[in-house]
Amino acid sequence: MAIGSQGKKWPAILGRKGFVQRIKKRFFAQRQHPEVPESKVLAPAAEDILKVVCAVYGIKRDELLRSQRGRFNEPRNVAIHLIREIRHYTMEEVCRLFRMSRYSSASSVIGRVKAQLEGDRQMQKRIQKIIDNLYKGQT
Repeated sequence: MAIGSQGKKWPAILGRKGFVQRIKKRFFAQRQHPEVPESKVLAPAAEDILKVVCAVYGIKRDELLRSQRGRFNEPRNVAIHLIREIRHYTMEEVCRLFRMSRYSSASSVIGRVKAQLEGDRQMQKRIQKIIDNLYKGQT
């Protein structure tokens, strides 16, 4: 009987945590694609994305997850955008992570960030810094 023939799915990468992190760091940027299931496995963990966003913006995690109606929260919005873009989270997963009750709210945030990115070079630089930090060391 061949390995995996019992219907079990093996992890995309086998090895100790440090080894797995090095492989993710090395290959994720080249393999990111929404139609390749393993690209989600290679992607930095959602928790890592949140940590790096907090570090770049100099805020605490609770500030990142807190929603305040009518107030623009760039770190939160950027985190939502990156979780969707990098991890390919569904709207349901995004809403669960950020304690949002409606998919339309998450969708609106993502749309606003994309629109703002078109003309805001400083925001582009902040997001690039986050992405660079994720690919350098996937904390």
